[in-house]
Amino acid sequence: MQKHSQYRQPFINSNRAALAKLSTLTLLLCSCAGLTVVAQTVSEEPKASQPMQRVLQIQSGPLEPALIEFQRWSGQPIQAPAELLRGRQTQGVSNGHSFEAALKALLTGTGLHAQRDEKGQLVLQPAASLDVAADTALPEVTVMGSSLETDLQKYPGSVTVLSQDDLSRTSSVIEAMAAVPGVTTGGDSGRSTGQQFNIRGFGYQSEDRVIVLQDGVRRSTALFSNHISTFRSDNDLLKRVEIVKGASSVQHGGGAIGGVVAMTNKEASDFLPQGKEAGVATKLRYEHNNYREAYAAAAYAPADKPVELLAYVKRGTTGDLTMSRNYGRSASGEDIDKVDNDEDLQVLFLQGAVKPTPDQRIALSYYDYQLDNETTWQTLYHSNYSSVTGPVKGKLRQRDVVAKYHYSAPDVTWLNVNASAYHSKANYDRGYAYTNTNNGVLTDLSYDNIDKRTGLRLSNEAFFQSGALKHRLIAGMDYEKRREDAVYLLNGELSDFGSMPNTYKDLGVYGHLESTLLNDRLVVQLGGRYDRFDRSVDRHEGGYRGSHFSPRIGASLEVASGLNLLANWSEAFRAPTPHETSSEGPLNPHYWYVPNPDLDPETIRETEFGVSYTKYALLTPGDVLRTKLMLFNGRIRDMIALKETRTEELSPQDSPYASYVNIDRVKRRGFEWQGAYERSLFGFGASYAHLKQTNQATGLNTPQSFADKLALNGYVRPAHGLKLGAEVTHWRKPKQNPQTIRSGGTTYWYVRDDFTITNVFADWTPNPAGQGAFGRDFSIRFGVNNLFDATYINARDVETTGRIGKGRNVYLSMQTRF
Repeated sequence: MQKHSQYRQPFINSNRAALAKLSTLTLLLCSCAGLTVVAQTVSEEPKASQPMQRVLQIQSGPLEPALIEFQRWSGQPIQAPAELLRGRQTQGVSNGHSFEAALKALLTGTGLHAQRDEKGQLVLQPAASLDVAADTALPEVTVMGSSLETDLQKYPGSVTVLSQDDLSRTSSVIEAMAAVPGVTTGGDSGRSTGQQFNIRGFGYQSEDRVIVLQDGVRRSTALFSNHISTFRSDNDLLKRVEIVKGASSVQHGGGAIGGVVAMTNKEASDFLPQGKEAGVATKLRYEHNNYREAYAAAAYAPADKPVELLAYVKRGTTGDLTMSRNYGRSASGEDIDKVDNDEDLQVLFLQGAVKPTPDQRIALSYYDYQLDNETTWQTLYHSNYSSVTGPVKGKLRQRDVVAKYHYSAPDVTWLNVNASAYHSKANYDRGYAYTNTNNGVLTDLSYDNIDKRTGLRLSNEAFFQSGALKHRLIAGMDYEKRREDAVYLLNGELSDFGSMPNTYKDLGVYGHLESTLLNDRLVVQLGGRYDRFDRSVDRHEGGYRGSHFSPRIGASLEVASGLNLLANWSEAFRAPTPHETSSEGPLNPHYWYVPNPDLDPETIRETEFGVSYTKYALLTPGDVLRTKLMLFNGRIRDMIALKETRTEELSPQDSPYASYVNIDRVKRRGFEWQGAYERSLFGFGASYAHLKQTNQATGLNTPQSFADKLALNGYVRPAHGLKLGAEVTHWRKPKQNPQTIRSGGTTYWYVRDDFTITNVFADWTPNPAGQGAFGRDFSIRFGVNNLFDATYINARDVETTGRIGKGRNVYLSMQTRF
């Protein structure tokens, strides 16, 4: 496909500006590096008040000497009786961690956790004695926000981390995200293959504006067709999920306009009981709204041997789903409250790792997700099987092979290397066959969407000082080649989409510098990423290509103990897809698509301001109060949208012509707040989110209206090993603009109500400190999602929609380790 000269000119101008910005950033980084060399030359030995110059390299072994070495490195005293440490082993820790994350890693698997007393002093205590997890007294950290481990309270952006505890209460990541501020879900029929989501205004039907990663492998959630929406992930296999909202995470490349969802897989040690080298973990889960699953994992991870092995398998099945109320009538006049559905899940995960030296780790993993289903053609919108074709039978599959390498130099602080290479293939193959009872004609339809990716990621993290400044610098690059195809066969005849098959090639180079001064009270973040992209469609000669530089600057200032002021400015972009430039013909019943090869990339510039406060030992030793508010204001330029064209004409199928075009600027503004108070016996939290996104030319909300969301949660620990909790999510009445939509000669009102969903749960570990009749760490989780069988309609839908949310769902799960 030959690009027009008008398309190339904006890139020439933007490249000049980008090169100027890149040169400035490079000079700044080189200056910092030069200052570092001078500082290290002047002083051969690091001062005790400058712990960031020291090398952190603690091997696995007894905890007591390891803790002494850790205190030397950090410069912070940690109180712990000798008898408490005696006999306990640590897995060790090395460079690449902030203080909080390093301490958490050091204590992992020891049965101890750190708490701050009323004076702010860190004290080690047995985790089981207080019935709390080992990390509740330490700050949560974000890794994906800047690729450096950073305290969430000091990160100048909006990030939420879902823990394994959060993930355990649902059967999918998208459902677990429902209460996260800045995220909306629920505009679907409840199937695991079709779950709507939206992050800061984008998600389903605009997946290229949100980056979804699992172990560094990017996902296409809809696989082009928009007939599905799924992360193809397994909650029980995930260690944590980070959700970065907005454009602050620029180092992940094009597409992070709405945000980033980063899922991290577990390793062998995550399935082992404390102190065990090998073992088996199992879990059973039952949901009365027609879902059940079971997994088994075998793990081997001795602390004193250089080998780790993990094998994990899961089976799950979902049947017809009961909705929160009747949403329609059948042909015979009966009320309908069920969604037709049949899904059978299989997951296989294999992982092996070796440590050639204590400073290196090489890992290889294979992930295979397969779901066989009988569903509808459009899994989100269509509730019941067609009376003509019957169910659509399909197979959804995701396969990832990932190789990882880590090296942390034992004698230097500037060499901490991570590298990964991956190959993945995802596809959704479905179809139906039926015979017309009137004329005996057979209709046979098969449709397969295919997405293949091969990529490489390389980064290095350095710790250094220049005078009174402490620095962390991460520099890296990544490359991905993606092949996308769609095979649509109707009675053996192949349809041409115009934009298939196609190839994406993306190369990015990035750097992020974090500098701290004023006794660590001021943290300044300066980063940027330079991207080159190349897109081509097989049926056209040539292609289209371009480049973009995405800068970012952020800062946090501790103005009083625990009180931080936060600020961030960043720019992100998204290149046009081959579908937007090259789609042609009657791809659906609604429009006849017209190609537009002259599209420009979308860009967003977003400013965020906020404040956070953290107070340890507020009312009693060991408790903590955390709260954070972020306000954001952004402008999206040259946003791409499908618009009717050639309005005076009708296509050969009597449908309007349509083409993707760059519309005027889009304005995005709002705020996200969350807070929590936690102590050993109880805790509670709340969050509130507001988002308004409008087309500045028309004043209309785009791509939809959004409802303000208030989420409340709380828990108590009435007995040893028992935790009871509740979650309430309330969506306020949305301010719709436009308020109605006209279709088929009928006017429909967008939803004008508020909604509330309540969930309750109970977690019970009968013997949290040792072996029981059902193995180690045996636990039971019981809960009810949507306790009051209430309706929830996403603000994007009309009042008469059948997408009203799943009904009451009672679940019970049991898991143990041997």
